[in-house]
Amino acid sequence: MLELRDYSITYDVNKVITYKNIEIRDKEFIGLSGSSGCGKTSLLDSLFGIGFAGKISYAKAELFHKDLKSMGEEKYNYLSYCPQFCQDALNPKITLRNHIQLVLSSNNIRYEEDEIYRMLEDLSLERSLLKYYPYMMSGGQKQRAAIILCLLKKPKLLVLDEPSSALDLITTKIIAEFLNKIRSQTSILMVSHNYDFLMKLCDRVIKL
Repeated sequence: MLELRDYSITYDVNKVITYKNIEIRDKEFIGLSGSSGCGKTSLLDSLFGIGFAGKISYAKAELFHKDLKSMGEEKYNYLSYCPQFCQDALNPKITLRNHIQLVLSSNNIRYEEDEIYRMLEDLSLERSLLKYYPYMMSGGQKQRAAIILCLLKKPKLLVLDEPSSALDLITTKIIAEFLNKIRSQTSILMVSHNYDFLMKLCDRVIKL
């Protein structure tokens, strides 16, 4: 699924971040933890982000058994990446239903309405939320909506950067229970500063 050997990131300010070797197998739920500034988000952005500003080097970096650089944008056919504060990227001019329709149409995906309703229910969201614009939702509702948008592609790999950041304990528990429910459907890589939270939820935790 993902294998990194001698992976490092260099920024223009001559800041270099090096990483231990990492391997994630199919259908694993992996946590990524470490102190603030250790490079957790930089790693995810370099692997999965668009327009990453740094330069990467490696002895081996394979995603879905293909070299990372050679894949290019092809990788987005197989993964969904939910960055930190991704809920703030929701288009303020369209409803959640419009967001869902846009993801489905742009990826040529068909989805039964009942499946959408089931995800809403599993994340303790009312169906009426589909009519809401982002400004009408709380931060926790937008975060859960973003997770639904990521899952519409039925990705082989779901990447989540601090999905519980700045959320209350009840919402964090709802998200954790939902991820535990879908863990057999996809590989999951999740970053959190909360090591104990990851240990309770994940198959393995990688500390940077």
